[in-house]
Amino acid sequence: MTRVGVRASTTARGCARRGLPWLAALAASTLVLAGCSDDGTSINAQMREGDQKGYVAGDGTIEQLDPEQRDIEITLAGTTLTDEPWDAADHTGEVLVVNVWGSWCGPCVEETPDLVEVSSAYADAGEPVRFIGVNVRDSVPNAKSFADTYGMPYESLADDGGRTRAQLGGLGIATPSTIVVDPEGLVAARVSGPVDAATLRGLIEDVLAEDAAGATG
Repeated sequence: MTRVGVRASTTARGCARRGLPWLAALAASTLVLAGCSDDGTSINAQMREGDQKGYVAGDGTIEQLDPEQRDIEITLAGTTLTDEPWDAADHTGEVLVVNVWGSWCGPCVEETPDLVEVSSAYADAGEPVRFIGVNVRDSVPNAKSFADTYGMPYESLADDGGRTRAQLGGLGIATPSTIVVDPEGLVAARVSGPVDAATLRGLIEDVLAEDAAGATG
């Protein structure tokens, strides 16, 4: 297994769930670039256009992998906004939620209260779910100010010229992006674009249910 964030052999399964438009099965090249169409709103099109908005916006794509399909291992490490080392390897055995964000990104601002709501609920319940932010293009003071303003209860990795974000490969190309990682460190789901609380909770609950079934099976 290659520990670089993406694997070319991975495919995604689409299904109708909780009223959400899950994607049909995609090749890994599409998963990496997260474009569901080429109508000018996809990430591929945005990258070609260079419209100067300052970031690549997600198109709302939600992708989920069954346990037997997971072949993307997250190897994320960096320094937090409080200048502490952080490594995903220290969170094996937990469901890890990785959120790529920037204070200057409108969709990030919109989704932050939902992320705060869900992360706080799992922390209060004592569930094995951990959140980590990956900040993009903010100074540490600006990122910390944003986190304090919105009461973000989890740490974020500081921007270091994009090197930390680059560890996510194409999975984190859109701002915002949210990646749900299973207890084995494999990518279970991703949202390219802003995520709401109900969607995120559903993705996390699916992985927790798998883990519980494995423990009792």
